[in-house]
This record gives sequence, structure tokens and C-alpha cells, in this order.
Amino acid sequence: MNRSDIERYLQLLGQELQIRKTTGNILLLGGAVMLLEVGNRATTQDIDASFEGSNASLIRQSITVIAQREGLAQDWLNDGAKGFLYSQPTTVLWKSYPGLNIYIPSLDYILAMKIIAGRPRDIEDARALIQKLHIPDEQILLSIVTKYIPRERIDVRVQYLIADLFES
Repeated sequence: MNRSDIERYLQLLGQELQIRKTTGNILLLGGAVMLLEVGNRATTQDIDASFEGSNASLIRQSITVIAQREGLAQDWLNDGAKGFLYSQPTTVLWKSYPGLNIYIPSLDYILAMKIIAGRPRDIEDARALIQKLHIPDEQILLSIVTKYIPRERIDVRVQYLIADLFES
């Protein structure tokens, strides 16, 4: 999905939620935020998000309707990433469509999540975020990570990753 696909599908989701007489609130995470706000990638396979609350089941039902109608994978918009929310991020309203409010976390929160995940794609994203946020050294990066991630999750692997990001 590219930027226009994401916006179109989210707008369709809002329309479907309106039919169900509800307004959904979702928090975008992962690759979609990187694409929409950082611009270091042109596409993403799916949209990672978090949606909870009394209408989460209506959001899931609406996602399924959009997937069937548009020929998308059933998990084109999924809330699997919410398991990686270690604390409540500061959010801003990114876009509002009738039936749907879309929020994004602060980019430093996304950076902390990317550092903890540590997969190759996450490392690329972390480099882009470090550049965008003008983070000068590993001490500042470590302070960002510890602001959002519990200390027990910051193991030796994470510490080496942070150091490696500033060696090259």
C-alpha cells in the first residue's frame, strides 16, 4: 500500500463505521507511520494499529468488509502491534474522516518501539528516525528508549544496537 491507498482505505473504513452508527479511533503504528510521516519508504504491506474500546469489534467487522470489497488481505489493518505498546504514547490527531479518527504517536515513541523490535527493517526505520529527529548520540537515544520502555526490556542486545547505530 502506498500513501494514497492508505488514505483511501481508511476513508472507506470511516464510511463503513458510519453505516454502523459509530466513530472509531485508531492509533497508527509501524510502517504506516514511517511512510506517512517520515517518508523513508514508499509502501507498506499492511497497516499496524491499535484500536480498543467498546467499538473495537465493529472496527474489526468493518475491516473485514473493506478487505472483501477491495480484494485486500484480511489483516490489511490489524491491531497486533498493540502488544508492543509498553506505555501510553503521546498522540496527535493525524486525520479525521467521517466515522474515523486516526491518531499517531510521537516519532520518538515510534523510534523506541523500532529499537526494541530490532529487526532489519526496524533498524532501517530507526536510522531514518534518528536523522529526522536530529538525535546526536547514543546517550540521547538511550534516554528516549528508557522514557517509554521498561528497563527490564532493555537488554544487552538493545544496548549494542543503540551503540551500533552511531558507529557507522
